[in-house]
Amino acid sequence: MTTAMSKAESNALVVSYDVLGTHVELDLPFVKKYLVRGRAELTSDQELVFFMNTCKMQGLNPLVNGEVYLIKYSKDDPAQMVVGKDAYLRRAFEHPDYLYKQDGIVVLRGNEVIQKEGCCLYPGEQLLGGWCRVFFVRNGKERTAFKEVAFSEYNKGQANWKSKPATMINKVAISQCVRDAFPKDYEGVYSEDEMIASGAIPVEYTEVGDEQPPEEEDPVITQEQRQMLFRTAQKAFGTEEGNAIVKSLIAEIGLTSTTGMKQSAYKKVVEKLMDACEAQRESQQPPENGPEGEEPEG
Repeated sequence: MTTAMSKAESNALVVSYDVLGTHVELDLPFVKKYLVRGRAELTSDQELVFFMNTCKMQGLNPLVNGEVYLIKYSKDDPAQMVVGKDAYLRRAFEHPDYLYKQDGIVVLRGNEVIQKEGCCLYPGEQLLGGWCRVFFVRNGKERTAFKEVAFSEYNKGQANWKSKPATMINKVAISQCVRDAFPKDYEGVYSEDEMIASGAIPVEYTEVGDEQPPEEEDPVITQEQRQMLFRTAQKAFGTEEGNAIVKSLIAEIGLTSTTGMKQSAYKKVVEKLMDACEAQRESQQPPENGPEGEEPEG
């Protein structure tokens, strides 16, 4: 029994898996040195093991800057696993059952409460909150998840909440709504904006040490990733137009080819492509007729 337990513990201390064509290997010293923000020396082995295995189970790549990291500030509070907003939303956009989303802010205009799209607060409007609807398919039927959050509950009056209050509360609504739509895919993971807004982690922090992750943090993309990029575009826009869109997105970041493209550049192209695909889907959607969450009559 002792030998078996030792072997199980040893296996838990090293994690190896593949995500989006990239091989990821993590161990306790590496995570503690490069992937913890705040007070890395305060993290326990249990917290590091939980982080590594959650990354593996959820298909997250902590070697891509800002995708997912562990944060620790006090010995009395548990470490928090935080997913960058871009990775958080990309998980929804890439889900096979995801259709599209609508989102915006809630404002008081005169005596009228209005749910408006976008995050532009007009003169004379008072910001009340944010909202989001995610449309998805479950059991062959179109469903809708809806979330509305109050600005007063999340505003901490710091950093971006002062300069971009509408944008911040909108992000919280989106994060909560995609979790409602796909709960299994977001189990145990929370967006950075959501964690800051809830007060679970401080708005401002100082990273310990000046050391940077090794060069492997931004490796060249794989052939599988290159093919997936073009397949995604072709599926949404057709072969010729899809290829042209990918080339246009690559040109926007100063590249002429996907050959030798780094993961950081690939991430930017994927994000722009997901936005384009979402806009394409929304343009093809008929007006909403049925009640929220019910299959439209026809």
